Amino acid sequence: MERWGRGTTMGPVMLLFAIGFLQSTEVPKGPLATPLKPKSPPGSWATNDDYPSEAIRKEQYGTLHFTLTIDATGRPDSCHITWTSGFAELDQYSCAIFLKRAKFYPARDGAGKPIRATFSSTFRWEIPGAPKARDVPGIDLVVEVAKLPTGYARPALTRVHFARSGKPDSCRVEASSGNAAIDKVACEQVMSQSPAPNERINGGGMPDTRMVQVTFEPTGAK
Repeated sequence: MERWGRGTTMGPVMLLFAIGFLQSTEVPKGPLATPLKPKSPPGSWATNDDYPSEAIRKEQYGTLHFTLTIDATGRPDSCHITWTSGFAELDQYSCAIFLKRAKFYPARDGAGKPIRATFSSTFRWEIPGAPKARDVPGIDLVVEVAKLPTGYARPALTRVHFARSGKPDSCRVEASSGNAAIDKVACEQVMSQSPAPNERINGGGMPDTRMVQVTFEPTGAK
């Protein structure tokens, strides 16, 4: 399997831990809409005190990419990790913070009606004095099928967690292929084929999570 990585966008350094954000919004196609606008600076959504003490003890740090789906009232109702920090605890804790504290003025369509939209950004957990964080290498997994099912639109992006034994013990689809049945198969393939991270890329704790992009192709397409 081919390994692949992804770059990050870093923000300003805070007193103890660095937190960086880069906003992007997405609204339905049509007349120019009013984009999302955070009610408070994204950098204020988390503070140094939010760093999980157990993660500090284990020297877990890194940069994650995430996408929030914002409803028509301006509140986030889902959070997806589109690139992992390398640690499930930091990923999940980050989403919990964003879902609780992020508030937006909602996006609006050309008629001024509030609409759903997305907010994508990066977030960095950093321990002072530790080496600069690097992304945990991802995996590009290709699965051949007799025929692509209706609705399949793109590769499925999954996030897989590994037990201490090195075997995958959970898989979550973070960006759907457009077909729920294919998404399920994607996780089945990930659980059976994905190797655990095997190096402490940040000089700290051993990563327990990585991203796997699963592409489905018709048999003999190559």
